[in-house]
Amino acid sequence: MECGSHTGVVSWEQGEDVASYLVYASSPDGHQTHCSSPTSSCKLDNLHCGQAYNLTITAQDSHCDSQNAFSTLQSVPCTPTNVQTSLVCLSNSAAVTWQSASGALSYQAEGITVDGTHTANCSSSMTHCNLEHLLCGQTYNVSVLSTDHSCSSEESLFTQVHTAPCPPQAVDVKVNCSAGLMTVTWVANPDAESFHVRAATSGGALLTCDSTSTSCSITGLPCGQSYSITVTSVRGGCESQPSTAVNVTSAPCVPHGEAGNLDCVTNSAWVTWLQAMGAESYSVLAVERGGANSSCSATDLHCNVPDLLCGATYTFHITAVNSFCHSGPSNSFQIQTAPCALTSITAHTDCYSSHITVSWQLNEGSSFYVATAEGHDQSILMCNSTSTSCDLATAKCGMQYTIIISASSDKCSSLRSPPLKMHTAPCAPQNVTVNPVCDSNGMMASWSPSLVAESYSLTASSRDGDVRTCRSITNNCTLFHLHCGQIYDVSITASAGNCTSLASQQVTFHTVPCAPQNMSVAVQCDTRTAILSWEESQGSLQYFTWAQTMDGHTLHCDTTGTSCSLRGLTCGTLYNFTAQASDGTCNSSLTVPVQRGAVPCPPGTVRVRTHLMGDATLIRVSWNSVDCPNVTYLVQVTGHIQDNPQSNMDVSSYWTNGNYFDFPVPCSTSYNVTVLAQNSAGTSRPSQAVTGVTVPCPPMDVTFTGDHSSATVSWSSSVLSTGYKVYQLRSDGQVPVCLTSDLSCQVSGLLASDVAVTAWNGAGESFASKVLTGQTLNRQKRNLRYAKLNAALTPEQLSVPEVKVARVTGQSLQVEWSRVTGADSYTLILTEDTPSLPAEEVLSVYKTEITTVTDLKPATRYCVVVSAKHGSIQSAYSQPVCVTTE
Repeated sequence: MECGSHTGVVSWEQGEDVASYLVYASSPDGHQTHCSSPTSSCKLDNLHCGQAYNLTITAQDSHCDSQNAFSTLQSVPCTPTNVQTSLVCLSNSAAVTWQSASGALSYQAEGITVDGTHTANCSSSMTHCNLEHLLCGQTYNVSVLSTDHSCSSEESLFTQVHTAPCPPQAVDVKVNCSAGLMTVTWVANPDAESFHVRAATSGGALLTCDSTSTSCSITGLPCGQSYSITVTSVRGGCESQPSTAVNVTSAPCVPHGEAGNLDCVTNSAWVTWLQAMGAESYSVLAVERGGANSSCSATDLHCNVPDLLCGATYTFHITAVNSFCHSGPSNSFQIQTAPCALTSITAHTDCYSSHITVSWQLNEGSSFYVATAEGHDQSILMCNSTSTSCDLATAKCGMQYTIIISASSDKCSSLRSPPLKMHTAPCAPQNVTVNPVCDSNGMMASWSPSLVAESYSLTASSRDGDVRTCRSITNNCTLFHLHCGQIYDVSITASAGNCTSLASQQVTFHTVPCAPQNMSVAVQCDTRTAILSWEESQGSLQYFTWAQTMDGHTLHCDTTGTSCSLRGLTCGTLYNFTAQASDGTCNSSLTVPVQRGAVPCPPGTVRVRTHLMGDATLIRVSWNSVDCPNVTYLVQVTGHIQDNPQSNMDVSSYWTNGNYFDFPVPCSTSYNVTVLAQNSAGTSRPSQAVTGVTVPCPPMDVTFTGDHSSATVSWSSSVLSTGYKVYQLRSDGQVPVCLTSDLSCQVSGLLASDVAVTAWNGAGESFASKVLTGQTLNRQKRNLRYAKLNAALTPEQLSVPEVKVARVTGQSLQVEWSRVTGADSYTLILTEDTPSLPAEEVLSVYKTEITTVTDLKPATRYCVVVSAKHGSIQSAYSQPVCVTTE
């Protein structure tokens, strides 16, 4: 079957030599149809629903028919009809019924709300089922379809069902106590026709009312009942689920069993009664005929009405109270207070005395008097007298006493004074506790309150002489900004009238510790550790230290001592170091940050090598790199030229990221070399100094005395030399003929023009000095690196000249450069551009910006740089310009 239509598809196995097939179908209701096909299947159209068709299949060729084959075909089940629904109000479900459909094995019912937001389903093999879990206050469209083993019918025509109404919302109850009614209100519900209100008690009693609006009143409420109020919506006999319950209470019942007794000493009445239903508390009112009144309240079944007038008649009644209402008054009763008789009584006590002196006027006819004092703790003091005064002994501090005088032991006799109230001096405050106020370096003191105290005074005295006070009308007081790291002695007095109590027991209090003082920071570059130390902070039990970078990275260390090591510093990073003291409860303020950097260590291995260079010694200072990022180095060389303390040498390199630097140092100079390392965190301490001496200067004043056969060569001393060598100058070189530590040497077979003398020490041997008409001839070459270094070490207050033209003519070079304002001379350095240590020539040029250098080597490349000078100030050198001679 094709389930979605009234068409049946019949198929079979194809036979041999068959031209076509003919299929006949007939149903029990008499319907017949057929189809033919040359293949192995064909369609039967317009089948009736729910019918079991008998099929006859006949094969045909061109001459005759075959025997028939038989089969059956079940058509699509019919659609259910006469669908009806009815609401099951109690469960808010819908009962669905329909007439059976031919060919159906089971049925499915579906209900969809009109707005399409909710769907309910049920299935059955019968002709009815229930749609459950429906939403309240909705209209559902309900339809049914039938199914067999393989197909479903079309849905039936839908019918509608309206579900039970929703319960009312926002239920509120107002109780009118005097009228004995409650009014219940709720929010309108358009789906309801009316509303039903139920008020149920815990005992099972039930009060109800009905309304078609949004309110309803229940009258005749019994007293002292608690009700649970619910409201339901009603429509067409169907009632919703109840609303959320609201609990209320009716007016409490009127108290009964009232009784009262007079307390003659205090002239007050002690009133009792029986429990009233629905009461949460009770109020007692006493009214005197002249209009004076007094009252008391209680949650128990008794109450004391104070301060009644003497010689008066009071009417008492009791009212019960709950959260919603109060009852009517109870039956009233009257009490006659004690008569007024004795007058003008006085009482006096000294501030720290345990005696109260009571006095009165004599009353005619009376010779014996009794004074009675009742304390607020119901303690009784009594004394007797036949005169006009007596002393009440053993009075306690901090007490409120009510005193009466009577003419006998009968406290309510006719000869009784009105009550006199007085209090004794306040007691010294007890249970004093002091707690720190850390944020403001303060303290808050509290103590047990004194009944008679009108004010309190606190005094705090520190060991360093600081005294603080505060006054309070409550039993606590706070002091701020105390001296840090101090012990304060705290005591409290209470005052009332003109009396001040003795001081409380003294309590000691430790203030917030002071911030650590004189903090120092020592950074150890090799271990990347900072050692912080400080002076001990009074009152401290522990210290906290921090090292924080600019980007917020923090290291910390805690200690109970006065120093701490912060490890793991990052080399080259600046840190703010702070410390804080703690006493275990409060922390001090932070110290002023000390900024230190994790500076690099100085180079550990500094080496110095010397090399003779003209009339100077080139010393090369080298070192091992420091393990720290972005490190540059500075070499410092100090010494004494000619070993003369008055001729000091003090030169430095520029900051370089290399690991060596060259210095030209004059001959016969003692030197001292140190190296510094630096990065963004700061500069290291100097490295361990390396000391030495340069090659001695050539001997001066070389003389030749004698002739060819025998002569004496003598010279002046060369500073820092170890010895001297005399050479014979020959065309094939020079040959040593004498080695001595003296200042002369005997030679033979030499002419004066053939003699030269050198000085030597551990750094090397000087250039030779020759005998020339009695004067020593020295070469005047300088090293380019020396000149550049001297310029680099002077303040750059002059502009750098620019080489404009460098022309070569034969073996001569003409150089021109830009004029520098403020310069009075220029230094020009010409260097051979060769890989080996080149020959260099230094020229000083005054008052002009052009010069010519002659006698250059042919076919040689030279580079020239220029620096401006003014006195001792020299600019940096220009960029080199290189040319080649012809």
